[in-house]
Amino acid sequence: MASEERREIIFPMGEAFRFSLESIRKRFTRAIITALSIVLGIAFLVTLLTMAAILGAVPGAGGAAIEAYQYWMVIIALLVCGVGIVNSMLMSVTERYKEIGTMKCLGATSGVILEIFLIESALLGLLGGVIGSVIGLTAAIVTYGFQLGWAVIAAVSAATYVYNFGLAIAIAVVLSIVAAMYPALYAARLDPVAALRYEI
Repeated sequence: MASEERREIIFPMGEAFRFSLESIRKRFTRAIITALSIVLGIAFLVTLLTMAAILGAVPGAGGAAIEAYQYWMVIIALLVCGVGIVNSMLMSVTERYKEIGTMKCLGATSGVILEIFLIESALLGLLGGVIGSVIGLTAAIVTYGFQLGWAVIAAVSAATYVYNFGLAIAIAVVLSIVAAMYPALYAARLDPVAALRYEI
């Protein structure tokens, strides 16, 4: 009795990472637009966090100048950013129907497809998070350095700046992965035959 053989593509994490980088390179314009939406939201977040830290170092200020509505503005900006990522990733899936269908016909599992899209979104989140954090941190430090004096900037511990920087990058990556989850699941569940027949 012949055993039924099932062939699947062995796709190491390093190969999925390389494939995701190649996809970003091919769709560079869309990747930049997606990253820019992340940059704006994260820059706003880091500016606000850094402002709160600097104002907390000013005697008598205690961070009172940071209003609750500003934090709500950051949340709304990040939600808009998330919607932009979902839209961008859905467009990416649509453009790659035949590519996804070919990979599945060759033995790629749904998990492999999911992995590729999530790594791609995480890389975009990392890129946007780093750039946005640098812009936000620089804007807050330079602005308050001239307004309040550089001694106030120096009074805030370097660990606080690093913490805000790292927190913002982590938020950007997590936001990108969460926002890309639906498009990635949609891509992973595509029927390979239907995907190969699809015409843009």
